Amino acid sequence: MVEDVKVLIVGAGAADLAAAAALEPSGVSCLVLEAQSRIGGRVHSVAYAGQVPFERGAQMINGDMTAVRELSAQEKLHVSPVSSTGCDLCCVGGDVLPRTDLVSAEDLENLINDAIRSWASPPEIVRSLGSLYRWWKSPREDVGELRRGLALAATRIKPPKDSLGAAIQRLLLCPEDEAIARTMLAEQYGADPDAMSTLAVKTGLAAYASERGDAEFQFPAGMSRIVEALASKLSCQPVLNMPVSRVSCAPEGLEIAAKGKTYHASQAIVAVPPTVARKIHIDVPDHAALDRLLSAFSAGDMIKTRLVYDRPFWRHKGYSGAITFASPAGLAVRDTSYDTGGNPQLTAFLGGPVARKRANLSKDHRQALLLGDIARVLGDPAGHPVDVDEAIWVDHPWSGGGYNAHVGHDQPPDTVPRLAQWQGFVQFAGAELDDIFAGYVEGAIRSGCRVAARIVRALKMQGEQYAIR
Repeated sequence: MVEDVKVLIVGAGAADLAAAAALEPSGVSCLVLEAQSRIGGRVHSVAYAGQVPFERGAQMINGDMTAVRELSAQEKLHVSPVSSTGCDLCCVGGDVLPRTDLVSAEDLENLINDAIRSWASPPEIVRSLGSLYRWWKSPREDVGELRRGLALAATRIKPPKDSLGAAIQRLLLCPEDEAIARTMLAEQYGADPDAMSTLAVKTGLAAYASERGDAEFQFPAGMSRIVEALASKLSCQPVLNMPVSRVSCAPEGLEIAAKGKTYHASQAIVAVPPTVARKIHIDVPDHAALDRLLSAFSAGDMIKTRLVYDRPFWRHKGYSGAITFASPAGLAVRDTSYDTGGNPQLTAFLGGPVARKRANLSKDHRQALLLGDIARVLGDPAGHPVDVDEAIWVDHPWSGGGYNAHVGHDQPPDTVPRLAQWQGFVQFAGAELDDIFAGYVEGAIRSGCRVAARIVRALKMQGEQYAIR
């Protein structure tokens, strides 16, 4: 069976649906094919009777993420602030400390930027050493810090040269700060910092277009309502359970194979994660270069667990519920209760190698380990939730992993912009490829809209007549 369409879109996540919603008003016929039995991709809200949905995937936004905020306003969704009252904690070497005692995310970003650019020229050496001096001096004001730092540099095992782990090591942080730095990055990227490209991460950090944190608000109705709002704008709804296996050039455009069907299109937008896109046989001009770009990405590993309690016992102790763990590396917890009522809840985010290891354990064993980790910090009540929900984003067949894919330390650091700017019969979109909010639902929507606008411009330049089918 052969079907014709102007633009075929592979996937039905936020980027794909945003692209389709942007194409239709310009009169471009499009069709969305989704491998799974649902839309949303890495956005997946699961509703339970009498409870707010469990966000298996993307959950939080900040006030500068305007595309998501506009859609939430259109849908009249209540926006709930993420709880932040009380003392944030960290657990390092068996000690529970106020989070402010150790390196913050903002400090880490600034220090990493200095470490990345250091040693390139004399002025940059001065800036980098000045940044390290300010950091060492501010918490301890001790000349011994310099001796300690130099000793660490001389004795530690060195990660791969161009890896994020190497950039962290060049900071000469004390062991406690380095452990917290590594765990923050493992959780954020779902990977060991030693495996990630320093320069690729730097590009993403530098492009983050907000002075605000990324977890200010959430939706009690579920983030899935955002992707549903995008889908509601389409005249032709996505075709589900339709995995694309091949995209190849044909005499007049493209031929796309999907589950026994063949589609003809002038253009295709592949907006599944890069680690999933590379499983599709894409035969287009310069396909070897494209294969290299897609192969540069590795999927993140993430386990997300919601723990529902009968009372917010952590607040009674003056704690916010936010915890950063040095061990297990990649574990972070925060209070994700809603202001609309319902049971209080904590959500644990475990990213990186430990997530991959625990994903292979039984569910009971995995949850027992997590409850033990949290109880070490918050006390015995933490080990007795009234309900537990879990989502494993490790080797996911259609999403790769969580939160996003990352560029390997031994891969070209400009991989992301090169894939985002790839032009021709097949173009690419996705959360990883945005130039401002990479890795977020906001970035996925922006990326999809940007590719759609590029296609519309190209079709108009060709003087084509097209109509919505």
